[in-house]
Amino acid sequence: MPGDAQPVDVDQGLFRPSADDVLVLLELSAHGRWVAEYYPCERVEELGEGRLRVSLRTPDTRWVRRLALRLGEDGKVIAPPEVADQVREDAAAALAHYE
Repeated sequence: MPGDAQPVDVDQGLFRPSADDVLVLLELSAHGRWVAEYYPCERVEELGEGRLRVSLRTPDTRWVRRLALRLGEDGKVIAPPEVADQVREDAAAALAHYE
């Protein structure tokens, strides 16, 4: 081990969210609930009928945008608005490839 290496406790996972990260709010259908089990969420709120609202932090929103595209109708970015706008732009660009 290098002399300046510090041990890290990974019992809580490898991802360490920061207050500087972007806080993203997602609404998930019953079929999209797996997101709350798979990704570290700051908050998970039951909305009824199996739906969830989750908040998570990320230093880079690109993966959240890809996740939203993957979820399709089973997930929607609610906030921040600029990330929701980017998801819409990403979806439109992807659909344009099929025209």
